[in-house]
Amino acid sequence: MLTRRGRAVAGVAGLALLLAGIFGARALNAVVAPAAVALVAGYLQVRFVPAVAVDRTPPENAHAGETRTAELSFRTRDGDSISRPFLGDVTERVGEGLWPVTSENATVRERPDGDAEITFETAVGAEPIEYEVEYRQRGQHTLGPLTVTATDAFGLHARETELRGTETTIVFPRVRRLGVVGRRSLGRLQEYSRSDQRGEFEELREYVPGDPLRDIHWKTTAKRDELIVTEFAADTDVASVTVAAGANAEGADAMAEATASVVLPLVADGVPVELSLPRGELRVGPEYGGQGAMLRTLAVVDSGPVPNPDADVVIKGRADDATVEVRGRRHQFSEMVEARTTGDTTPAPEVEA
Repeated sequence: MLTRRGRAVAGVAGLALLLAGIFGARALNAVVAPAAVALVAGYLQVRFVPAVAVDRTPPENAHAGETRTAELSFRTRDGDSISRPFLGDVTERVGEGLWPVTSENATVRERPDGDAEITFETAVGAEPIEYEVEYRQRGQHTLGPLTVTATDAFGLHARETELRGTETTIVFPRVRRLGVVGRRSLGRLQEYSRSDQRGEFEELREYVPGDPLRDIHWKTTAKRDELIVTEFAADTDVASVTVAAGANAEGADAMAEATASVVLPLVADGVPVELSLPRGELRVGPEYGGQGAMLRTLAVVDSGPVPNPDADVVIKGRADDATVEVRGRRHQFSEMVEARTTGDTTPAPEVEA
């Protein structure tokens, strides 16, 4: 189809041709001939642009507040490389919750539906296109579809092709760095989860100050001139901590952020967690993993009632904050974490995407 510039050139050429026919002004043919050549050449150039396909490499899953890179590469529909790259505009649709970053060769606009579009002026098929994506809101978000608008060298003709394929990226909730109140609260919980118990008999040895009197082996002591105690093998059990989370209609984001910020430090310190959410349960711990599954679940979890009000930790999300109750002691989540700063997302343990 003709672009705005192409329609203008065609209009001028048509008017010149009409005037030449009426008034016989041959000088006007000097306008008509170049315009006609440009229009025909441009049409042929766009007409034989190959049918293309896109290979989209979505940015990796990451936390809200972070930025990752997406890549677009083009090939023919037969799978071959494009032997003759062509000029064109590439417009990528980016779902709400993500935001493409403007660069020197790219412009960004917001669509009425809340999605964004980033447009590149490029030689399609020459080099892959890379662009940065800001992760603004937790959830599962879509990149695509994409539109390629091929143009001729003069910008007179355009041929638009929509490539409908899409990819998804998961945005995990933020993980906030715990402050003094948060560390102290979880510290008590970690101590509670560990209980030292007397294990199996290991050996007899000499008494040393500090040994409990109950460990004295009196029968052996009676045969010697010194106290002998029984040594037991260490047997330290780490009990699971139960965490239950829920939220009102507008509190799912706060619930997800608070839950991730509480559970991950516990697991990092070796404490297994049994997590209950409005629509499911998870086990997360140093022995059986689960951090990745938890983050993916928290990325899309909806609001709902707290499933286990008697859990060791009860988290309730509200529109502006969450409450965290640790074995009967209630705190505002905002009081448990350090003050938010730009880019304040604690690096989470590496988990499977």
